[in-house]
Amino acid sequence: MTHVMLGALVELFQPLHLWYLMLGVFIGLIVGFLPGLGGIAGLSIILPFVFGMDATSALALMIGLLSPLTTSDSIPAVLMGVPGTAAAQATILDGFPMARQGRVKEAVEAS
Repeated sequence: MTHVMLGALVELFQPLHLWYLMLGVFIGLIVGFLPGLGGIAGLSIILPFVFGMDATSALALMIGLLSPLTTSDSIPAVLMGVPGTAAAQATILDGFPMARQGRVKEAVEAS
């Protein structure tokens, strides 16, 4: 049983899988910055590119895409007053007025 877990760990840290994970994080940040797009839309955009890949690389890409969305969806909520996802709606109530007062850095850090 431990040899299976060690084999999975070695497979996880292959350079190609880490590259797909970093690519997914970069795409997830871009999707999170765009107001109105969320995790479902991001996965829908990336789904046609995943079909030709092996399962572990595709999973690394999709996990990388979904991981930064919770953080990056608050940036359009603070700067423009438009929530990236439903989770960022509460950020508009405090973050957007702070940004209008010139305290953008403080509002983004607090979110």
